[in-house]
Amino acid sequence: MILVHISCKTVAQADAVVTFLLEEKLMLNALVSEKMMYKTSLKGHIKADSRVLVMGTTKALLFTTINEKITSKFPKETPLVYAMPIVYMDEEQGHFLRENTEKV
Repeated sequence: MILVHISCKTVAQADAVVTFLLEEKLMLNALVSEKMMYKTSLKGHIKADSRVLVMGTTKALLFTTINEKITSKFPKETPLVYAMPIVYMDEEQGHFLRENTEKV
């Protein structure tokens, strides 16, 4: 199990990503936070802008599919996608996740 993080540029993009992933059964649920700041250093210049963070639970084996489908569906301003492993999860939640996401 993993917690997928998807950094989107707008609320509309985050909503489209979440709807797409839920419809495709690639993510079980999603939490969307629009009060995030993204900072990066490019050639010695620090740049900051606002981002919308989507977090959702899914199976680790679906990560590559999720990343490929997001890249394909959102080729312009592609969201940044990464994941963190879920070390512990309630047994009932884990079973529900396995039963309600895409089979691999």
